[in-house]
Formats: sequence, C-alpha cells, structure tokens
Amino acid sequence: MAYSIQTKDGITINNIPDDVDPNSKELKDRVAKIRAENQMVVPTEQMPKKDLTAGEVATGAITNFPSSFRNLIGNLVTAISSPLETGKSILDVGAGALQNVLPERLVQAVGEDKQSREMARKVGEFYADRYGTGEGLKRAIAEDPAGVLADLSTVLTGGSMVAPRAVAQPLARVASTIDPLAATVRGTSAIVGATGRNVIAPILGTTTGAGRESIEQAFKAGQKGGEAADQFRANISGRANPTEILDIAKANLDELNRTKQAEYRSSMVDIKNDKSILEFKDIEKSLQDATKKVTYKGQITNLTAAEKLQDVQQKINTWKNLDPAEFHTPEGLDALKKQIGETLETIDFTKQKVAYSAVSDIYKSIKSSIQKQAPTYAQTMKAYTDASDQIAEIQKTLSLNNKATTDTAMRKLLSLVRDNVQTNYGQRLNLAKTLEAGGGQEFLPGVAGQALSSLPPRSLASQGSLGTAAIIGTAVNPMAFALAPLTSPRLMGEAAFGTGLASRGAREFGRLVPPAVDPRMYNLLYQSGQIPGLLEE
Repeated sequence: MAYSIQTKDGITINNIPDDVDPNSKELKDRVAKIRAENQMVVPTEQMPKKDLTAGEVATGAITNFPSSFRNLIGNLVTAISSPLETGKSILDVGAGALQNVLPERLVQAVGEDKQSREMARKVGEFYADRYGTGEGLKRAIAEDPAGVLADLSTVLTGGSMVAPRAVAQPLARVASTIDPLAATVRGTSAIVGATGRNVIAPILGTTTGAGRESIEQAFKAGQKGGEAADQFRANISGRANPTEILDIAKANLDELNRTKQAEYRSSMVDIKNDKSILEFKDIEKSLQDATKKVTYKGQITNLTAAEKLQDVQQKINTWKNLDPAEFHTPEGLDALKKQIGETLETIDFTKQKVAYSAVSDIYKSIKSSIQKQAPTYAQTMKAYTDASDQIAEIQKTLSLNNKATTDTAMRKLLSLVRDNVQTNYGQRLNLAKTLEAGGGQEFLPGVAGQALSSLPPRSLASQGSLGTAAIIGTAVNPMAFALAPLTSPRLMGEAAFGTGLASRGAREFGRLVPPAVDPRMYNLLYQSGQIPGLLEE
C-alpha cells in the first residue's frame, strides 16, 4: 500500500510504494531536487511569511480541514501498513528522548545511540516550530487543523493517565471529544445505528408486512444473545409452543401484582408508626349523604341499597366505639376501609347501581379522610393506586384477564409489533415493554419470532390462492424477483438476527481486545506515522 511523507519545510511526496524505505537514497534525492527547485524560484528566507489574522486562521482551518484529515488518515495507514517500521520508530524516538534528558555522563557511560538521539531531536524541533510560538500555533491551526486536534488529544490523553482521578476523567472525555479519529468512529457508529432504526427497520417492516418492531426485536435478540436469542429462534422456526409467550406475559403480570403488594406492605410500616388519632367527621357526613340516596323523607326507596348501607353503618359505629389509640389511627382506619371494601365487592354494579354508588362514596370518604389527616398515607396510597391503574390498563389492553380466551390474548400479543391504528400506534407496545420490565421476563423476542416466521409476506400468506398467484407473478417479473427476498418475513428476520449476532461479536471482540477498537490506539498510530516524514531534511 502506498504512503506519503512530509518534510519539516513542507515538501510532500505522495503515492510512495510501500517497498521503498522512507530513508532510501531515492527518496532523499527527490526531496533534494524539489527543495532546490523551490529555492531557485523564491528563496524562502527572503520571503518571510506574514502574521496571520484570526479571520485568516479560521478560514484556513475550515478550508484545509479535508486535506488535513486525509493527511491524518495517510499517516495512520502508513503506521498500520508498516508495523515493524512503526514499532522501531516509536522505540528509537523514545530512546533518543530519554538520552536527551539524562545526564550526558550517564548516557556516555551506558553507550550513546546517536541515530535515536537525532531522531528525537528532529521530532522535538518539529513540535517546537509548530507550537513554540504564537504565530507557529496559528499557522498550524490554519494549515493542519485535524493534526492540531489530534496532537491536543494526545497531550490530554497522556495527562489523564497521570492526573488525579477527579481531573483524569474530564481530561479523557475532552481528549476523546476533540480527537478527529474518535469523532469519526462515533459518527460512523451513530449513522449506522440511526440508519438501522430509522430507515432499514421501517422499510423491511413494511415490505414484509411484519412491522418495524419485529425487525428491531430480531436484531436486538441477536445482539443480546442468551434467552432472548433462544426465544426468538425457537419461535421463528416454529419449534416453540405458540402460547409460551402468553404464559410469560401472565407470569409478568402476577409479578407486577406481587411487587405492588410488597411495596404497599413496606410503605405501611410508616403508617403503623403513625399513632395520630383521626376524626370521623368526613366519614359520618358521607354516610348521611349516602342515606339520602336511598330514602325520601325517612322512607326507604331502595331496599337493597338500604340494607347494604345498614351493614356499612353498623361496621362504622362498631369501629367508632373501639379504643381510639388502636383503631382510630391511620392504620386502624385503613383496616375499616378494607371492611367497607368487602361489602362493596358483594354488590353487582350492573344490577345494583344505587347501592354500589352509595357504598363506594363511603369507601372513598374513608380513604380521603385518612389522606387528609395523614400525608404519609396519601403518598402510599397514590403509589398503590398508580400501580393498580397501570396493571388494570395492561390487563385490559392485552386481554390478560381470566375472562379473555387464549385466542383473543394471543391475537393481542401478536399485534404488538404491527404499525397500525389497531395497536394505537405504539401505546399497546409501550404497555408490553412496561410489563416486560416490571415482570422481569422477556416475551417480545418470541412475539417477533412468530410475526416473522412466515416465508411469504404476511399480506400474501393470509390470501390463499390469491397469494399463490401473486408469488407466481413475482417469479416471471425479473425486477420483482430480485426484490422478493426483501418481502419475506422469515428471510429478513433471519438477516436482522444475524446482523445482531455480528454486532455482538464485534462488541465482544472490542471487550476482549480493547486496543483494536480504542480510538486512542489510532491516535498513537497517527503520531507514529508522522515520524518518517519528520526525519527528512
């Protein structure tokens, strides 16, 4: 692979075959010839460069950034394509720098290496000329902005390795942020990820008829591996029992209920410690208002409702006569509320609406009375109510209650990955993800697997002979035949899963061999790739 060199006085030679040594006579002759020609035209020493203004620095940096970045990549390629030469250059410069800082007597006693000292001197001169003066720095920024950023990143990275932890982490973040190579890696990764999520997945979700989410879940299953991958593979291949995902969803719902009860019991510890004596004033008023609903001028108008209210009134009166220190506390009135709740559960709302409304008002008044007089109880009940409402919504939306048939619940689950109005444009999916997170078991990989298990597009698979005719039509149309794989849920599902597997493999490789994917390593290689050009006179 060809490489480039750049001398200290700005002479650049590109496209040098990699079998030509940077220190060869041939290259030195070419450099000498170019330098002589330049001196014949305009002697450099007779034309001192004028100072750059801030505007010229900014304009130059913007204009020269593409070529500067290409030069940075060229130095990186030079270092990678000549690993032995790169390693030797690093060691030589390091050895020369060490000799230049040690006492001369010690260097001579150990044995001087003149070549490595000269290499270190030339590299030092380059950076001194580049950054030793304000004008040199401005010119470097204008002419080689990417190189300056890379150099600054190198300095900050080195500083982060020796600085205290409180300073080291911010230095490392800044170094990574300004490094052109690291920024390129991040940008490429972000573009690939965004393209997959925002372009490829929606397109394949549409062409296959299986929905965008099914493609994303296939990729995630491959990327995660483990149970998610096994579940996806078992369902896309048809090996799994289709209702297993329903069993997992129901188990998750049970776990949400257990968590709700456990959090309620934990919060009730604080309620038990609250020994405040609460008043019955609001409860008695609600009882009077409820009585008015079932009577007229003292006469009963709804016998069933009146009997329920009599039962409730008896429970309240009994509770009022108990020891206030034990039974009129927040915990005590919460127990009374449960008693009234038992009566409320015996009333059929569809047949006894008046009775249900009357008792329900009293139940709510006990709850609000406790909340008003004991703020801690209010917080506890809000969390409990919110959790109960969420569970009820999940149960209703996904048909996970005992009354729903298995067929209905399965159809609701399989609709999760579709992109249409029936799924409320993602609300049903959001509830499913909440169910997964709260219950602790994944089932969406299995849902996606079943959605992608069909070889023909889902729109054709459901059309019988009409779908078969469409497939035959595809076979005789060359363009349609070429694009046919993009419409197959099974093929695209397997492809998305395989892409996820590849992504996981790359990530594992980066974890096991960090230097191979660490932008700091590429920065070091870039610096090493500069050395051959700096050594030229």
